[in-house]
Amino acid sequence: MQTIPENRKVSPSLTFFTIHGMQFGIGILGFQRLIARKAGYDSWISVILAGIATMMIMWMIYKILEMGKQDLAETHQFVFGKLLGKVFNLLFIFYFLLYIVTILRTYTEIIQVWVFEDLNVFIFTVIYLSLCMYIVFGGFRTVVGMMFFSVTLPSYLLILFSYTFEYADFRHFLPIFDHSTKDIILASHQMSLTYMGYEAFLIYSPFVKNTNQSKKWAYLALLVSLIMFLYTAVLTFGYFSEGMLQKYIWPTLTTWKIVHLPVVERFE
Repeated sequence: MQTIPENRKVSPSLTFFTIHGMQFGIGILGFQRLIARKAGYDSWISVILAGIATMMIMWMIYKILEMGKQDLAETHQFVFGKLLGKVFNLLFIFYFLLYIVTILRTYTEIIQVWVFEDLNVFIFTVIYLSLCMYIVFGGFRTVVGMMFFSVTLPSYLLILFSYTFEYADFRHFLPIFDHSTKDIILASHQMSLTYMGYEAFLIYSPFVKNTNQSKKWAYLALLVSLIMFLYTAVLTFGYFSEGMLQKYIWPTLTTWKIVHLPVVERFE
């Protein structure tokens, strides 16, 4: 792999935005229903367990990079050989393609349901992907800049969850540990899509200056994601009864329906 010029690399601190930005997406809009289906209101424990698992995997990712290889592609060829390594690289390309399609289709579906019912999916997808390609062709620093704004600009939305305190009943959480360990672990598995995205660090790590110095920022990003998902889950569980929660595909958006502002008719 050719050496990346220094002027195309980003500061280690920006690793926080690349990792957290990948996780803070469509998953936060509806993960509560999926995990509650498995472990009820005990699934807040599953959010913590899944978050801890991501930190363990990130530790493994840094251990892989410490082998001296620049990225995942070189690591595959080092471990499995040139031919088999390329096969594993293709599998990961397919994995990321599926990940992209899942996010894009879910995002399009949300827009169809909540905003434009007659939206042409094909035309919207072409326009949206064209915009994404324009950003990607701008270079990795441009992508990181977009990730920075994708984290900072919507951050105020978390404050609006305070509207639910007036209507929340936190007695829903009692009794604690009312579900089996198996159910809690299965609910943690349902959090996988929500937490996904941080593994892309194996791909773009060569574009980060002093990769070893980015560790604290990577772990901080995962910790902030954990806290945000836990915060969202606890408030949602307090607001909805367990039966009601299963009727709403995107509980986060439904919760925001109670927010009324003078200049916005429908805040969600």
